Amino acid sequence: MELTIEQALQQGVTAHKEGKHQDAERLYRAILQSQPLHPDANHNLGVLAVSVNKADAALPLFKIALEANPKIEQFWLSYIDALIKEKQFDNARAALEQAKQQGVDADRLNSLEAQLSPKTQIENVNSASPSQQQLSNLLEHYQAGRLDDAEKLATSISQEFPKHQFSWKVLGAVLGAIGRKSEAVEANQTAVALSPQDAEAHSNLGNTLKEIGRLDEALASFTQAIALKPDFAEAHSNLGNTLKELGRLDEAEASYIKAIALKPDYARAYGNLGTTLQELGRLDEALASYTQAIALKPDYVDAHNNLGITLQKLGRLDEAEASFRQAIALKPGYAEAHVNLGNTLKKLERLDEAEASYKQAIALDPENSSAKHMLAALTGETTKTAPRDYVENLFDNYAAMFDSSLVDNLEYEIPSVIAEMIIKDSEFDSLGTITDLGCGTGLFGVEINQFCAHLEGVDLSAKMLDKAKGKSIYNKLVKQDIVDYLSNASLNFDYFVSTDVFIYIGDLSDVFRLIKSRNETGGKLAFSTEDYDGDDFFLEQSGRYSHSKKYIEGLCEKFGYELSHFETQALRKEKNQYIRGGLYILEF
Repeated sequence: MELTIEQALQQGVTAHKEGKHQDAERLYRAILQSQPLHPDANHNLGVLAVSVNKADAALPLFKIALEANPKIEQFWLSYIDALIKEKQFDNARAALEQAKQQGVDADRLNSLEAQLSPKTQIENVNSASPSQQQLSNLLEHYQAGRLDDAEKLATSISQEFPKHQFSWKVLGAVLGAIGRKSEAVEANQTAVALSPQDAEAHSNLGNTLKEIGRLDEALASFTQAIALKPDFAEAHSNLGNTLKELGRLDEAEASYIKAIALKPDYARAYGNLGTTLQELGRLDEALASYTQAIALKPDYVDAHNNLGITLQKLGRLDEAEASFRQAIALKPGYAEAHVNLGNTLKKLERLDEAEASYKQAIALDPENSSAKHMLAALTGETTKTAPRDYVENLFDNYAAMFDSSLVDNLEYEIPSVIAEMIIKDSEFDSLGTITDLGCGTGLFGVEINQFCAHLEGVDLSAKMLDKAKGKSIYNKLVKQDIVDYLSNASLNFDYFVSTDVFIYIGDLSDVFRLIKSRNETGGKLAFSTEDYDGDDFFLEQSGRYSHSKKYIEGLCEKFGYELSHFETQALRKEKNQYIRGGLYILEF
């Protein structure tokens, strides 16, 4: 359950008072993500900054708070105190006079006013700055890609002139480029604190926050950048990237469209928009967006690759092949494009060429799980299971089109068939508790939820789970590999159901063992497999596993299951041919 602004603020204040400063900061920043100008959240975040001797970072936060509500005495007191700590005595005097005009209690101002004696030396922190030659050298190093030299010089300048914002900006960019992401965040935060009105600095900070997975904070940074500079096309595009990672695709689309409106020749925004449209299942629009990106930037490698993926999904395989080959021509070491080319060639039944593409991908990236899995499938090597990241990526990419593709195009009815099997099999009015192993978008859940007391879904793909969540049929959804889930979860379910999931797990021993050993009360396991004529299981050229009835019976004997129901069934269509499979109900 999401917190309201008021609840988040109260929890933040409580954490603050208890000395749990990280928790307090997280809650305050979450508020600013929704309401960047929220006075209390800005003020309290500033107080936290002062407490760690970062009064410079607190000043812009206090200013925002005051602009929002100048009648709050504590805002003035905190702001003036921070100005004094930063030795901005003239500004502090001016703020003190403004506070008096706003009716702030004079007694509360006395201690601050005492620190502003005319005898106090005023330090002009902005007077010292690096030479123009130093700055030119720094910029030249960075633009030429001499990152080590740029880092050394930027570090030197920022140490000698700690209030010079530009050197911190460059340092943040360099540290990010060489992979020192956490340090890059700190450098960019300093740049923002030194110049809170610098929209580019906020955007740079957002980029580094996004790269280390702090998406909510990144969102706030991009939002602030846009507030400062509404026509900042790059910030709108970066905001779109963050929204896309958060799964807020419609908002991401709007951000990219805004970026393009501001900068019509923005090839990368067109490319990002294409990716979002593809995830939304709007393939023709994605095609148009990638095409425009390439027209603006013919050497845009990722756009060529993504165009190929879209063409492949549309069944335009010859064109997809051409796109992947163009991506490879522009970037021969692009392992992903080699894998995608291999997948297309396999669909075109040019298996020798597909094998060569997978081998090239592995040569470039020895850990490429997709290439290794598909190469094994082509060469007749039956592995124990499909790699988890292969399965996760496969279904993340398939999520937007999953339901329509399977049900409408491939005549997929197995979820409803298994649901009917289970209902007929049950002796009771209610099926009790069910866990849907590999629930996907919830096709089985839709069929069964009204007949059970509790329905739990587990899947490896976050994007499939998002689709399932939208149907509001599961009591609980878990993002996890099913073997890990079975290893750790409390497994007192009446039914374990898995529809067309074991086709990505060859060796089912762990699944059978864990269900039986971890379930205390006994239950039933219902599932589907693709048929195999042999005695065991087999990795098909499709990249899916098939299982023989003899293999399933062997597992039953080994782990103590009883086969109570079996039937054969057409699972779905593939290349205008029906894939045959087995439907099972086992008792344990």
